[in-house]
Parts: sequence; C-alpha cells; structure tokens
Amino acid sequence: MEVVLKKKPKKELLDFLAQSSQRVSEEIELVEKLYEDLLRKGQSNPFLKNLIDRLIGELRIPEPPLPPEADKLPRSLEEYEKNLRSLEENLREILKFLDKVEKILPEVESGIEKVEKTAELLKPINPSLVNTAYRQVSKVRRIQELVLNDPKPALLIDLEKGLEDIERTNRVLLAEYEKTLDFIQRDLNITRELVEKALSVTMLQDRSILTRELGILDELARKINELKMHPQPFETREFYSELDRIKRLAQDMMQKSLTPEEIKVFEAISWLRSGGESKVLDFAEFVEMVSRKSGVPWNQTLEILYKLSKARAVKLVTRILS
Repeated sequence: MEVVLKKKPKKELLDFLAQSSQRVSEEIELVEKLYEDLLRKGQSNPFLKNLIDRLIGELRIPEPPLPPEADKLPRSLEEYEKNLRSLEENLREILKFLDKVEKILPEVESGIEKVEKTAELLKPINPSLVNTAYRQVSKVRRIQELVLNDPKPALLIDLEKGLEDIERTNRVLLAEYEKTLDFIQRDLNITRELVEKALSVTMLQDRSILTRELGILDELARKINELKMHPQPFETREFYSELDRIKRLAQDMMQKSLTPEEIKVFEAISWLRSGGESKVLDFAEFVEMVSRKSGVPWNQTLEILYKLSKARAVKLVTRILS
C-alpha cells in the first residue's frame, strides 16, 4: 500500500497547530490540577503521602514534542505575523489600485470617444485645433498602455490628469463649434437687417428680388438651428459665400436708390449700432458722431437722417427730457 503525504496549506497547518496547542494546553492544565489534588491529600496524611509517592513516582508530565530551537518559535511567529500584515496591506493597496483602474478606464475610453466624435465636427472648421485634440488623445492612449503594461500609482495619477485634459479638450472643441455657428448667425442677422433696410428704400420693381433673398436667409437660419440641435460637420464657406452674395445684392439695390452721401450715413449708423443693442445718445452728439464717421457735413447728415427715418431705412426714436 502506498501512502501519499500531502503538504497542508499554510492556513490549514496553522489552524491545526493552534487547535492542537489549545487542546494540549487544556490537557496539561487538567493534569497539573490532578497532581495538585493528590499532593494536597498527602500533606494531611503521612500514610497517604507515602502511598501517593509510590503511585505517582513514575508518572511525570512529559515535555511537549517541540522541535529544536523551539524557544525561538514565538519570535518566528511574531515575524511571520508581521510579514503577513505587510502582505495584507500590499494586497489592499493593489485592490484599491485596481478599483481605481477599473473605474477610470471606461471613463477614459468614453472621453476619447467624445473627443474623436467632436473633432469630426471641427475638421472643416478648424483643422489646427483638431490636430491638437488628436495629439492629446494619443498622449492619453500612451499613458493608458503604460498603466496596463507597468501598473504604478504614479502612472494612474498621470492617467487621471489625462482624463481631465481630454474632458477639457472636448469642451474646447464644442465651444469652437458653437462659436462658429454664433458668428454665422450674427453675420446672417446683419445681412437680414441690410436686406430689410434695402427693402425700405428700393423701388417697387426690385422688392420681389429682396423678398426672395429674405426667404433664402430664413432657410439658412433653419440650417443653423438644425446644426445647433443636431451637430454635424459643415462647411462655413457655404454660409459665408451666400451671405456675402446677398449683402452685395442688397448694397447694390441701395446704391441704386440712395445717393453716395446717404449710403455713407446709413453705413455710419449701422456701425454705431453694430453691438446689437439700442443706445440712448444726446441728439446733437449723435448727429456729430454720424457726421464724423460718414464724412458728410452735419447739416447734410441731419437732412439724410430725416429721409432715411421717413423711409423706415433706420429707426430713430426721440425722447424729450424735462
């Protein structure tokens, strides 16, 4: 018959030693108590003492079967416990590290995906900014690979910072996209205002042309709103070329209907209100500002202002203060 001895696992071995030591300790305590009971009986009765000595003369509590240098065992176990605690701490740190990695890796992937998607929107608009974004993505990808191949806490910190940079890059890209649409919207509003002003001074037979252009502006405005609600790549020149064409047409119409001085005054007023907000100015100061900007004498400027206001080419409101 072949007997196979298997090495006990560390914990099982220590559990066995602990339980066995406990049982042995309890048994030694019980035996020592019995010895003490016997010796007490002998102290009060000399006859019994002599009998007890004969009965237990050969009975002695054996020494525990300890290995050589057993006196060093407590110190060895203490060191062993210390090493186990150190190992426990290391394992806890590794688990904590893995929890962070498990959390941040999907966030990094999601962040990179967002940047790449937003960058596609910006390719026709700002290629330079897109290249910067792609470089940032490549940098984070490299850190991500380092974390997976050589996991170190310092690299995890770099990856967390890289995630922040990726999120910031995506915000910059989105802001650039929205800013581009806002600029086009602003130019469209200026163009619409110019067409409406041209309508107010243009001869009747030309108004249908400008009315048709207003319809085109409405369609462009619809496209801008659609791009804001559902972002997608677009060419800015398609908008600006159409807006420039409509502006030139409106200006040509106005030049046919207005004198050069009237056009200068009109453009000066448009420049003054280019901020998009209504302004309250002293009347004399306003006339002088328009005169200086247009290069038209103030008395002629005043006459032109009346004509433009009468034709509703500009809206001037007078308020008399006490």
